[in-house]
Amino acid sequence: MELVTQAAGSPPAQRAAQRYVCGKLRPAFLALVLALAGCDLRPAAEVVPAPAAADAGARDAGEREAAAPDLARGELLSLACQACHTLRTAEAHPNGPSLRGIFGREAGTRPGFAYSEALRAADLVWTPAALEAWLADPAGFLPGNNMAFTGYRSERDRRDLIAFLVHATAPAAAE
Repeated sequence: MELVTQAAGSPPAQRAAQRYVCGKLRPAFLALVLALAGCDLRPAAEVVPAPAAADAGARDAGEREAAAPDLARGELLSLACQACHTLRTAEAHPNGPSLRGIFGREAGTRPGFAYSEALRAADLVWTPAALEAWLADPAGFLPGNNMAFTGYRSERDRRDLIAFLVHATAPAAAE
């Protein structure tokens, strides 16, 4: 990659080379990140939900702990986001807008990024609940958006990621 960018010499050529390499490597990289994070990579039809607890009050400490967000795991899952987004700076990534200060912000309004018409027209304010729905199925949540990410099927993945993003994208955390 370094030889390609040095030979190309200009920032536009460098960005084109990076897009080419990222386009070829991104699926394998994301699969590796998700596997390392312990994500369930099976097709949704193969995932069998765990049986519901008969009595919610009967959960032991281990079950309650498992339900608590794991920020370290969320940080690892955020590497998939960082393939296209910055988290702690306001500058946009070449492939996506910055997520800094996302919570409480109206969707499609961050300056410096060309959003899809669907996202600009959406009457949506980013909240943890809205992001959870988006991450479960981006194309289904907002048809016509340009995000290539297919989503996280696992509720645990979304919970851990969102808990991390709440802290990591807060303007005070970024400064």
